[in-house]
Amino acid sequence: MIGDMTDENWGTRRVARRNRRRAAIAVTAIVVSLAFGIGGRYLATDGIIADRPALLWASGLLLAGALLIGFLWREIDELQRRRLVNGAALAGVTCMALLVLIKAAGRLVPVADPMIDVMMIGAMVMVATIIVQRVRG
Repeated sequence: MIGDMTDENWGTRRVARRNRRRAAIAVTAIVVSLAFGIGGRYLATDGIIADRPALLWASGLLLAGALLIGFLWREIDELQRRRLVNGAALAGVTCMALLVLIKAAGRLVPVADPMIDVMMIGAMVMVATIIVQRVRG
């Protein structure tokens, strides 16, 4: 690090390196999401034989997500971490409340798989919370 500081453009190079790492993490997240999304479509077969591949697919998706979040967590600063934590907390509360409501509504909700819908709504709430915090400053 000391040797890096002797050059007059060391800060600019560090910022560029950090931005490249963040871009690589974002591209990896998109590729992994597409791969698991497309791959999951082909695992949706009927019968007991479909349970093992579906469980492996879901476990792989969770592991890939945890690794990407870990890498991203190391690259962001305190303010971005606070925004991410606030968004995740609000998404969790939203999912919890919606799951209770959907369970109470029972058959009145005309949705085949309400858990996926609740998860997507939670993800949208998280993204919206982060965007609102960023816009408000």
